[in-house]
Amino acid sequence: MDDPTQEQLESSNKLQKRTVGDEIRFYVKNVREHWPAVVEQHPDAAGHEAWFTRDGKFHATHNQLRRDAMLGGIV
Repeated sequence: MDDPTQEQLESSNKLQKRTVGDEIRFYVKNVREHWPAVVEQHPDAAGHEAWFTRDGKFHATHNQLRRDAMLGGIV
């Protein structure tokens, strides 16, 4: 899977653009909606965050979300 472009990140209705410090991030709006199986198996994942940086790199605060994101696109 290729990393999304900044244009794709900007135009996605599944992401919310936020600035954290000096960094622009595109947060996944609803972790539960995008990873229902992960949240079902790891209920604590629902409270975690997942985001892309402007260069299209994916980040998440929960290990299983990071692993699962490699399997399919979000944007």
